[in-house]
Amino acid sequence: MKIAIILSTILLVLVNFYLFYVYFKEKQIEDRLERLAVMFGANMSVLFVDSLILFFGALIEEGGFLMTILSAL
Repeated sequence: MKIAIILSTILLVLVNFYLFYVYFKEKQIEDRLERLAVMFGANMSVLFVDSLILFFGALIEEGGFLMTILSAL
């Protein structure tokens, strides 16, 4: 579970890095509302993917615990 949290944090930081240093400089977006909309849209998409990573990571972790417990019986 710790690995999934670390991966999701790294993914969020990399997307924001791409937005600020590549996308906004390349597209030359001057309107503040449009920049905010792009940031929120990208961050909401990344947070959705992060939640999927964490959900499936928790399922895998719990499945491993259950298999360990059941194999001991």
